[in-house]
Amino acid sequence: MGPLSHDDIVWLAFPRLLGFAFNWGLIGALSVQVYLYYTAFKKDRIVFKTLVYGLFLLDWVQTISATYDASQWFVFGWGEPEKLDLLYTSFLNVPLLTSTIGAIVQIFFGWRIWTLSKSMPVFACIILMALLQLAGAAVDAQYLFLAPRESNGSPGLSKAVGVRLGTSAAVDIVIAICMTFHLLRNRSEFAFHTNTVITKLVRLTVETGIITATAAIAELVFFLSMHNNSLHQLSGVNLAKLYTNSLMMLFNNRAKLQSDWDSAGITEVRLEHSRRMSVDVESSGISITVLQNTTVKSDYPVS
Repeated sequence: MGPLSHDDIVWLAFPRLLGFAFNWGLIGALSVQVYLYYTAFKKDRIVFKTLVYGLFLLDWVQTISATYDASQWFVFGWGEPEKLDLLYTSFLNVPLLTSTIGAIVQIFFGWRIWTLSKSMPVFACIILMALLQLAGAAVDAQYLFLAPRESNGSPGLSKAVGVRLGTSAAVDIVIAICMTFHLLRNRSEFAFHTNTVITKLVRLTVETGIITATAAIAELVFFLSMHNNSLHQLSGVNLAKLYTNSLMMLFNNRAKLQSDWDSAGITEVRLEHSRRMSVDVESSGISITVLQNTTVKSDYPVS
């Protein structure tokens, strides 16, 4: 990269500064989410605790790596514009950690789809796409490790980024569509209040899928179409946090979801696909307990 103009410096530094600020804001939000999870679900399954705390640790490693890069650009490299072309540990915090976190979250949702539908082909497809994303991330990281520069114009790098982000967005869309379909497919089988809960689940699923898919697509478009700037890093450095915050929002909404189930008179909500559901109905001062066999399918555990 030749001498940098004032505009070059602005378009390299400002998006990174915004991305760095958003990254710390999102890790703060995630810390609150994890604390709420810790206080509300102390008896949660060990596999879910491992998932939550493991992702939380990976996100902190990602933030520390991004902070190191920011310190090199804005503190130790102050007054040396050419340092803005160096990417330092970006090979770790953007492709590797982001795709690792994203793949873990995507495979988890793929497992939830399998528990809803018992469709192994869909689950296998999600796993394969998540692994393809990881493969693209590994190649992406290799290029950045060997030539850690914003001006790295290797055609192989563009292809790797395309595979990583394109697959990431595609699997997010597949997950949102499949979860919505399987939830709504059984919607008419339930009572009105139960349908209201399912509607909330669908809304959460679609919203989180749209957020992560949009961020991945935005990063890909900026990377491929806008060279000699760092606009792609604005979403790229934060994509991992979007995945984990989305997952934690769904986990922590179980408390509100349980309250909604209770308000509908449902006293037993578990992860199983079929169960007995008790509904208390009062008629003329007489308490009546109605037991019925039904199928309740949730897109994530509520007990």
